[in-house]
Amino acid sequence: MLASRRLASITAGLGLLTSLGCSVVLDFPQCVEDVDCTNTQGVELVCRDGQCVEPIPPSTVACTADADCAAAFDDTVICGVGGVCAALTTARCELIVRPEGVDSSGLVYLGSILPRTGTYAVLGEPMHDAVQLAVEDFNSATTLAGGRKVAWVGCDSQGDPAEAAAAARELVAAGVTAIVGPGLSAETIDVANVTAAANALLMSPSASAQVLAQLNDQDLVWRTTGNDGTQAAGIAARIASLDPVPQRVFALVKNDLYGEGLIDGLSPRLADVLPTNGLGTALYSPIESFDTSEALLAEYGARVALAFDREPDVIVVLGSVEARELVLFYLEAWAGADPRPPLPRFIVSSEAVPMLEGIVEGVSDNFKPTLMASLEGVSHDALDPDNYEPFEVRYSIRFDRDAGINAGLAYDAAMMLLLAHGASSGPSGGAELAAALGRLADPAGVSITFDEGLGFIRTVLEALQAGDSVHLQGISGTLDFDLGSGDLPRDLTGWNVEAVSGTTRPILRARRHYDRAAGTWADL
Repeated sequence: MLASRRLASITAGLGLLTSLGCSVVLDFPQCVEDVDCTNTQGVELVCRDGQCVEPIPPSTVACTADADCAAAFDDTVICGVGGVCAALTTARCELIVRPEGVDSSGLVYLGSILPRTGTYAVLGEPMHDAVQLAVEDFNSATTLAGGRKVAWVGCDSQGDPAEAAAAARELVAAGVTAIVGPGLSAETIDVANVTAAANALLMSPSASAQVLAQLNDQDLVWRTTGNDGTQAAGIAARIASLDPVPQRVFALVKNDLYGEGLIDGLSPRLADVLPTNGLGTALYSPIESFDTSEALLAEYGARVALAFDREPDVIVVLGSVEARELVLFYLEAWAGADPRPPLPRFIVSSEAVPMLEGIVEGVSDNFKPTLMASLEGVSHDALDPDNYEPFEVRYSIRFDRDAGINAGLAYDAAMMLLLAHGASSGPSGGAELAAALGRLADPAGVSITFDEGLGFIRTVLEALQAGDSVHLQGISGTLDFDLGSGDLPRDLTGWNVEAVSGTTRPILRARRHYDRAAGTWADL
């Protein structure tokens, strides 16, 4: 009865308005956010002032200040290079950290280009998280000159050199001059061609190909990982140290800058270890290059068959995430052979070390102990004996997962770039940041370690502001850069896969150390 009275009252009210010659226009907004503009025609629309409209490319809008772009778009669009707006959040990149309550003039932007999705996400995600932790640590501990805070734009390369280069173009268009990445050697040359021309500095946590030290990059490409010249020497020395010394080795080589660089360094070194024709090789395509699983199976199966026919004592996989498939394909062929040849020893290179646990998880529980006894990896040193463990605890609490072996390299790369910004009283281009890195990597400077209390951040900045130089001990080890090449000379770690006590669950354990100066391995 009450509802009927209300309806009658509303109807009467509308009738009264009509009788008075008035009309009511109900001007409801079409949208509140971009997702409200989804349409069946598939036309890209965005929400602006409550209306769904076609997007205006930021690069077509002139500007003299960030406020011009914020007014036309939002605060994820800033006034970039050339006096035009530049978007920080795009299909590839995202403004992930932007301190609240800080005007854009009080921000310094750090960029990153790492594989966050796709085949290589298993490598890129821990490094991406580590960059975030470094930015959060820096902002919580201090500010840059003038009270400026750090904002961070994280880009997803998908492990694709073309996507990585496109992300680099977006970052430099926005005026970003310090970039962590790329994550893969194969991406780095394409990215460096973009960034060096724009006076932006790259620092990769994991691109280790030897040729990257020889780029004509105006001293703007650096890395916290080691150089694969050392890795090739270390793998050869490891093979030579096996008892008995292998007579037949087969190398499965990824057909990219990383894999080919490693085999170029490894082959001549093994010539002094193996008998004539003792080394067999086969190139294979990157796993992401296949359009179908059938094509992948056909090529990888053929490469594994070549290896199997050689009955090798050792199989070396000079590759990346696809090492899991290659080893498991070989084991499938081995299990079906009659008679079975002796099981070879498998050695994987640095980009494949994070896959070792997954390789073991791919076999039956009964076979896991046998496989773990025949499986190992080699990587550049990345875990400082004092600083890594506290970092790993903080990382696991913050992101609810294990840090892995490369996260410390990414943390150090991000922190070094932020500290380099701290050496300047104003905006810094890549050349200025490179000069500042020289003051951060001085063996005669004040020794400072990246301890868990984060007080090191202010200590470093105070030393720099006082005109001193510093010598840093990071999460990954001593940060003694070669100022001419941007390389960071590192020894190597040898990894085994072992079962967690009382289970068959595999876990990586560092069991050997390679001294690059002596050229020898020692058990830990």
